[in-house]
Parts: sequence; structure tokens; C-alpha cells
Amino acid sequence: MTSEDEVALFWLPIMLSYIAGDTVLPPQLGLASVEYDAITSRARVLRQTLDKKHLSERRQLRQQLLLMRQKEYRELKALLIEHANPESGFAEQAASVIACGCLGNRHLWKDLGLPERPRLSRMFAWYFPQLFNANDRNMRWKRFLYKQLCDHGGDYVCRAPSCNECSTYQECFGSEER
Repeated sequence: MTSEDEVALFWLPIMLSYIAGDTVLPPQLGLASVEYDAITSRARVLRQTLDKKHLSERRQLRQQLLLMRQKEYRELKALLIEHANPESGFAEQAASVIACGCLGNRHLWKDLGLPERPRLSRMFAWYFPQLFNANDRNMRWKRFLYKQLCDHGGDYVCRAPSCNECSTYQECFGSEER
């Protein structure tokens, strides 16, 4: 996949949703300036509009949330980067944005502004193929990531020793209707 394909398939929908205010992403999509420039330079037409949208009060609140939950953000990002596809052009940016999206309270694909969950799964398949393959039971992505952190000694929600025994099984594996 070329970087133009990556931008068209994953980043353009995220940027358009960001412009519309339909994401939980903080200023600059939660990216450092260099990472942000690498992505948005591919979408020159949107760049000016994107840059103006960072100034909203809502985005500043998202930035404050990110600052308050830095440890969680860093752990999520590190997990993703550890499993990054070295051939992808924007895996680090994807790790940052997905980690920011996990701090929202809706389904991850919605908080990122993607049009549907399968697009998020394709994003994982491209940027983080090991994690994609490990999610062989199609657990919701945000829950899957937190379960990975929990399984590696984190202090995140792991309610049962086995998913089959868990009383909230449907919350993780049920359908995700809009």
C-alpha cells in the first residue's frame, strides 16, 4: 500500500470527521507537529481547514484530558508501536491517534471518526498486523487493547480469567450497530 493509499483509506476520513467535530481527537489529531505535518502534507486541500479547527474549546478540553491520562496514553501507544508494521508509512502516527481515540467513551472507530468498524480493522491489519491477527475472536478494538495491557500486567479492566466466563461477554463481542 502506498502512502497515498493510506491517506485516502484511513487518514482522509479521520481528517474530515475531525473538521466536522465528530472525533474525540485533541489539537493536531493528537500528533506532534512533525507527525501531523507528515500526514496533512498529503492532504493539502484540507490543511488550512484542519489548522483552523485546532483552536476550538472542545479540542483544548480534549488536550487537557490527554494530559491527565498521559500514563494510559503512553502505555497504549507503546503497545501499538511494539506491534507496528515496519513497511507502513504512518504506523507511529496511527499509534498516537488510536491511543488518543481510546480515551473517548464511544466505540473506537466512532471516536476516531471512521465511517465503520471494518475500516478500523483494516487500519489494524495494515499498521499493526500482529495485533490484528491476535484478535482472532473479533473483540472490539478498544477492549482488545485494554485487555492486552491487562494481560501484560497493567491495571486495566480484566474482569474474568477467561472471556467465556465473563458476565459482560456481549459487551466485548456483541454487534456494533451505529
